[in-house]
Amino acid sequence: MFNKLLNNANFSFLLFILLFSKAVQASETLKIWSSHQNHEFLAAMSNKFQEKHDVKMSIVQLDPSEIKAEILLSAQDNVFPDLVVIPSDFLGLNKMMNLWPIPDNWYKEKLDTMVSSTIKLKSKYWGIPLIQGNFLLLYYNKKYVTHPATDFKDILLKKKYYFVKNIMPIGWNYNDMYYLMPFLSAFNGKPVKDGKITLNTPAMIKALKYYHFLAQQGIVNPECDYRCSQDDFVEGKSAYAINGDWAYRDLKNMLGEDLGVAILPKINGHRMRPMGSTFVLAIPNYERHSKQKQQLIKAFSEFVQQPSSQQLVYEKTGLLPISMAYYKQIKQNATGDHKILFQQMALTTPMSSSLNMSIAWQAMAIGFQRYQAGATAEYSAQHMQKMAIELMNQLDDN
Repeated sequence: MFNKLLNNANFSFLLFILLFSKAVQASETLKIWSSHQNHEFLAAMSNKFQEKHDVKMSIVQLDPSEIKAEILLSAQDNVFPDLVVIPSDFLGLNKMMNLWPIPDNWYKEKLDTMVSSTIKLKSKYWGIPLIQGNFLLLYYNKKYVTHPATDFKDILLKKKYYFVKNIMPIGWNYNDMYYLMPFLSAFNGKPVKDGKITLNTPAMIKALKYYHFLAQQGIVNPECDYRCSQDDFVEGKSAYAINGDWAYRDLKNMLGEDLGVAILPKINGHRMRPMGSTFVLAIPNYERHSKQKQQLIKAFSEFVQQPSSQQLVYEKTGLLPISMAYYKQIKQNATGDHKILFQQMALTTPMSSSLNMSIAWQAMAIGFQRYQAGATAEYSAQHMQKMAIELMNQLDDN
């Protein structure tokens, strides 16, 4: 009798294992590529979504400098992730990335005009906004800085003080054109104005010269990339750093109470305005999926817009929500560093998500390389515009 019961128990256990294995195998996987520095941001929402749905969330973290090329290459090879988390200015490449236009009824949250403008191109929406901001700030180390600089003149005047301490005054990703934009804004320049690429301008020439002047003065290392400048700041090798709101939580975790946050300094009294945008959830080649996978993609797209998801992300990461009501609530109650974040956000310039903006980035990078190699600022600005026109013509031919 005991053996019979044991056999029945073994059979039941084996049946349970078999059924459980089938259930696990039946679960869908949503594969997401993300380029946001803050890993908690997407993981928090994905983990919460997994609790409520029969799905496995697979997040592949890619370097921000590489994800654009990775998506373009995957589009050429017709091998896509299910979803991508990208800066909204990538959406101008929607055709080359084979992105799917998002139906209007997928949007569950009323969007701010600025947020909406980052995802809408030619009457179609190309991404679900997850967070807003994506702007540059001035960070400083309180061990070296008591009162943060309000103008670059302040940093230049104190450079010898920092040199004596064997530290750099300031660092940023010098060769990334995103970091040039606040300098361009201080001279009233824009890379795209009224939908047209505007690179060969007096403002660009002045911005290039001032940018180069700061490197000549030795207050910034022009050879330092993003990782180098962030590591130097964290290790106490620089007094200041220009970095994004996306880096705040990482810097706070590493520097603790020594971390200071301030508005970007002016240039001879002229306000620097960093570009602001959104990070979005975009969908490559949606039609290739099964009905079940499509339903999960839609469910996740709706889930990330929920107020509870927005609140979860802000509480865990400090990244600014796209929910208008929740944004106003936390802005009103913000103190300390978070108050500075909102103040800098109010001083941003919306970044265009048009194809022309994507072309402008590439053209600026090419022209800036010429400038770094010894060309004049006048020639480099002219070359930027020339490259932009050539790139537009190439795209028209294709």
